[in-house]
Amino acid sequence: MATLYGSIGKSVRAHRAEPGTADKVQDYLSRVAAHIPAEVVAVYLLGKAVAPNEPVLGIWGVACWIIALALRWWGTQGPGKVLNVVLTTLAFPLWAMAIGGTVLGFTFGEQISTLAVLAFAVLAGALYNNQ
Repeated sequence: MATLYGSIGKSVRAHRAEPGTADKVQDYLSRVAAHIPAEVVAVYLLGKAVAPNEPVLGIWGVACWIIALALRWWGTQGPGKVLNVVLTTLAFPLWAMAIGGTVLGFTFGEQISTLAVLAFAVLAGALYNNQ
């Protein structure tokens, strides 16, 4: 019976296999998704629907940007905290502009902002520290 279940009563060291390609891709995609302040983008979209005129929307963009920065600061621990806060701080205005919003009236336009979001996601995914 001991041969069926291994060494009963003895400590068995778990052999940790080298991560495969699928594990590496999943880890990279989780790092890409982690720096996107999705909860704040959702709040921004709700505010955009309620107050679509420019002066209020620009101020709302800054308020959501500050919320994204604060949430990432208080929600991140470990050695990569400052880098992750900087990545989120850069990500929010790009996402706001990509969905047709502004931050204090400034925008790159939706096409350029969308390309910037794509490029930023690739670069930030490589830099993001999930430790």
